Amino acid sequence: MSAAIASAETFASGRYSKRKRTQVSYHLDDLEYSDTESEFESPQAKKPKAQTTKPLPKRKIFPFLDLPAEIRNTIYNYTLCDPSGIKFVGTYHKKRRVATRVSTKYPSSGGRYDSPTSKRVVEDVLDADGNYTPLVPSLLAVNKQIYSEGIDILYGNQLTFADSFALYSFLINLGPARAQRLKKLRVLGWLHSRGLKVYNNACFAALAWATNLTSLVVHVHINKYCSPRRAADQFYRDAFPWLEAVSAAKGKHGAALDVVTLDETALSDSWVSCNSDESVPTPKEKAKHFKAELAKCLDEHRDMVLKKSKNKMAKKVKS
Repeated sequence: MSAAIASAETFASGRYSKRKRTQVSYHLDDLEYSDTESEFESPQAKKPKAQTTKPLPKRKIFPFLDLPAEIRNTIYNYTLCDPSGIKFVGTYHKKRRVATRVSTKYPSSGGRYDSPTSKRVVEDVLDADGNYTPLVPSLLAVNKQIYSEGIDILYGNQLTFADSFALYSFLINLGPARAQRLKKLRVLGWLHSRGLKVYNNACFAALAWATNLTSLVVHVHINKYCSPRRAADQFYRDAFPWLEAVSAAKGKHGAALDVVTLDETALSDSWVSCNSDESVPTPKEKAKHFKAELAKCLDEHRDMVLKKSKNKMAKKVKS
């Protein structure tokens, strides 16, 4: 018993009987656990294979400019020209004065009538069934060549304006370069009220850039007395900026007289009622008399300018 049990000194000194024992390892080398692993793992989803498709062919653009010039001009006439003319009324859009083309959609879109003539023009368009031709001016924005080929066709249309307010609203948004392309204009209304008659002069001040007009037709009484002399005086007071600009551009005094035309309704027979003893003049005679009176107004202004220039030269010589 004493031999089997070691003394206390032996345990204290760390010496004890050494026997061969199989070493048992309590460390589980085969099992490695991690916090991220679970006993039941979901199978990984397979990535879908990218479907390989054939590349799409390049978009083919119609070779419009490769067409003959005659065919292109025909297309321009269909898309940019209205045989019955383009009619405008003046209105407001986002606090700006603008001219709107009259169509069947104008009343339903909230269009307003700023003068009796505007309402009459809209009603005439609505009564004319099938005469409204939609235009495609956006065609001119494709490239520079199409713009240069079609711009004169668009502005070569006869443009009809309900009154001088509509003409003014159109011109202030047009610009000088495009105003020079205008060819034929018609004015159906002359404003006489205090708030609107200022546009009679303002529209011709804006028209001063349109020196290439071939026709300017007035279809309204310019003056309430309607005599050729009074109508010529009133027309000169309102239109002198454009009249003088055309003369300067053409290099010919009174060149605008070949462009201006008064409709038969512009000069009524009230002028004859005061002169009952005289024979009734024909519309051609009235128009001729009107242009003669208008030429006098232009001559008077030219003589006044020449006289002032002579006086200035004389003062310089004396000094």
